[in-house]
Amino acid sequence: MTEYLHVTFGSKDVLQNVRNNNLERELLLMSDESDRQKYELLEKTTDKKSVFAMPVTYEILASHGKTDELRGWMNFTFIRLNDLERDNFIRRYKVSKQDIETPGFISSYILQKTANAHELVILSTWRLKENWSDWQESTDFPLHRYEHAQYNLYRKQLSFAALAKQKL
Repeated sequence: MTEYLHVTFGSKDVLQNVRNNNLERELLLMSDESDRQKYELLEKTTDKKSVFAMPVTYEILASHGKTDELRGWMNFTFIRLNDLERDNFIRRYKVSKQDIETPGFISSYILQKTANAHELVILSTWRLKENWSDWQESTDFPLHRYEHAQYNLYRKQLSFAALAKQKL
């Protein structure tokens, strides 16, 4: 069954109101590590239609690890690839288990923006930010080859706005 990740952005109050109006759904309120005043609401679901008024929707193409729910500290790596590069990237991801053996790893996903098949996101979740930092700085980090301007690679890190509900 196909899964999707829906994301929307807004103030903490507005997004908390969306959560309160959709208590039957597991909506995760996250804050941006680079600016604690920026918030996002995420939902991982099999429903292609989002409850968000202005969602950014991604199809989950593949995943590793404990993927029953989103949890932990999150790193989003955005990358733009042409058709051949995208297909090869997805194929390599599906056969790789490198990240799973890294300390603190929880899960990873390849997401494809539904509005543009060339825009991929690698979402990885970790027990601690330091676990991801250690993995990213290692010599065998799989995304080093894409850290060139032609791939428009950039990263965003999110943590739960309310850590009390987080289960690691």
